[in-house]
Amino acid sequence: MFHVEHHTHLPDCQICNGSDFTHYLDLQDYFLTGEPFVIYQCTNCGLLLTYPQPKEQELSRYYQSEDYISHSNKQSDFLSRVYQRVRLYTLTRKVQLIQRYSSGKNILDIGCATGEFLARCKDYGFNVTGAEPDKQSGDYARVNYGIKVYNPLDLSTLEAQSFDVITQWHVLEHVSDLNSRFSLLQKLLKSDGVCLIALPNPASADAAHYKKFWAAYDVPRHLFHFKQPAIKILADKHGFSTIAVLPMKFDAYYISLLSEKYKTGKSNYLKAFFWGFLSNLKAKTNHGEYSSLIYVLKKQNSS
Repeated sequence: MFHVEHHTHLPDCQICNGSDFTHYLDLQDYFLTGEPFVIYQCTNCGLLLTYPQPKEQELSRYYQSEDYISHSNKQSDFLSRVYQRVRLYTLTRKVQLIQRYSSGKNILDIGCATGEFLARCKDYGFNVTGAEPDKQSGDYARVNYGIKVYNPLDLSTLEAQSFDVITQWHVLEHVSDLNSRFSLLQKLLKSDGVCLIALPNPASADAAHYKKFWAAYDVPRHLFHFKQPAIKILADKHGFSTIAVLPMKFDAYYISLLSEKYKTGKSNYLKAFFWGFLSNLKAKTNHGEYSSLIYVLKKQNSS
């Protein structure tokens, strides 16, 4: 196993262009390869970044596992079945959340995977468009749900101000160029549109408990890790106001289940449930620092 040097030259921070970073955490890819990585923190804006970050052409090998169930529909084991059952419930909740913040019907889901969320949106009368880098997942969405799915690289060719709503459910942490992505959101969203971005929260109580074993670090698939101030600074930089930060309470249980397995080699369902429950409980009195958060953004020139 190779060693990651702590004293290394890092690229300037993508959010604030700062060049001063502090060591945050040593960890490894517990999910697949066992390779070591380091997380550094920008001392100015607080953005956390994974180092080293795989080159674009190397990234795909870190996703090559049937156990990467957020992009699959397998139900062959207990954890996968729990994930799929909870997802069915949360899909409807997500649609209802969108309806709370937007009356528009044109929606783009970036990172749509196999299309279940957009299929649920169609049931509610939305005009749906997806973007997905994985061809197999995108083909599944096209064939099974009749969804038009683009490669994310082709989204810049779409007409400006095409969408009332743009969603990214646990996607931004995988994006290598944060500024290009936010510029794209600014271009494609209507002036009164709304953008919803769901992200793991390294300031949560379950992250503090599991430390390097916290499954939502998911290095190196997660290139960046966002605490609340960092994502708000990034949004503001690109002309968005953060109008709401909302909890994803189920994530605390699911992430704790995976974290227990990484830490002990066993599932430990009761212990995971306890820490998931405790994390949600602590978040109520700790500035809403839930395990995962949904950021609701609107263009600053909109009312």
